[in-house]
Amino acid sequence: MKKIIIGIDISKEKIDASAIDVQNAMQGVQKLGYETFENRPMGFRRMLVWARHLIKGVTLDDVLFCCETTGGYDRCLCDYIYAKDLDIWRESALQIKRSMGVRKGKDDKSDSLMIAEYAMRHMDKAVIYETTCDTVRELKAMLQYRHKLVQEKTEKKVRMSHLGDTAAKSKSVSFILRDARKSIRALEKSIKECERQILELIKGDEELAWNYRHITSVSGMGIVNATALIAYSNNFKGITTANRMASYYGIAAFRDTSGTSVDKKAYVKCYSNSVLKAYLTQAAEWTIRENGIYHPYYLRLKDKGKPYGIIINNARNKLIHLVFSLIHNDMDYEQDHEYIRTMGRAMTEIQLN
Repeated sequence: MKKIIIGIDISKEKIDASAIDVQNAMQGVQKLGYETFENRPMGFRRMLVWARHLIKGVTLDDVLFCCETTGGYDRCLCDYIYAKDLDIWRESALQIKRSMGVRKGKDDKSDSLMIAEYAMRHMDKAVIYETTCDTVRELKAMLQYRHKLVQEKTEKKVRMSHLGDTAAKSKSVSFILRDARKSIRALEKSIKECERQILELIKGDEELAWNYRHITSVSGMGIVNATALIAYSNNFKGITTANRMASYYGIAAFRDTSGTSVDKKAYVKCYSNSVLKAYLTQAAEWTIRENGIYHPYYLRLKDKGKPYGIIINNARNKLIHLVFSLIHNDMDYEQDHEYIRTMGRAMTEIQLN
């Protein structure tokens, strides 16, 4: 049980820290202090010195730091505290905001106190931060950079097509179209180089390469989807189950019921990583095509009159569960994978008995 909680509101230039005493939490929130520090290692060191002197006889091992997920701004702080063998909880900003009720007005000081109060009330649900390996972090950065390149290429193609269809032919229009084609070729070259760098990173790590091979053995799961699954699950160590991954992707359906008046059908919520969801949708569409691994399944549901949206979402879920099955069983995909895996387990149990 921690004795002090420090809530940290993080911005690009600074971090705001509010400390509360939780030893007598039943008596209400007991504020210990508030300070502002620079968002860099020197500021982190000063924060730890400040934390040591909050209460006499309490060490940093008795302190729980808690911060919101703020993209890249909080990673340096989390890695610093993790390297000091201290505990920091990195919680979803939306989760904290929704749990604190109605608020009128906000500032960095009140936000840091809100984070500390959230950590105090939900300490039993704390997930202590663990740093990811450098290769996985680099993979995520490369994947995000590739996405930006693809976006830029698509935007240029759309603009070029619109200009070609609507503008009268002239020297300036010809120059714009010619220069745009040149830019698109350069972007395509950068995208290919980005993918080459991704493959080099994966090949340099035996465990990553093995998992990548398992994923890409499924027809339709290419370099982008395989890299995304590895990077965003921390090589299947951060997100360890298919159901949790499906929820993160935003493809898991949830039902709303309340008494006898509310009973909504299970549907997909809007909380998701939309980029990863789009990647997986492309893979699912590939699997339901003719000769795809889920084409018979697609035809079966289509004959039953199921909407296309339900069919494609089912295919996305089946892909996620298939990938996790391959990883957990350390095997490549083969036709009738589930049947072969089940029979293999049955034979193993018979031999053991």
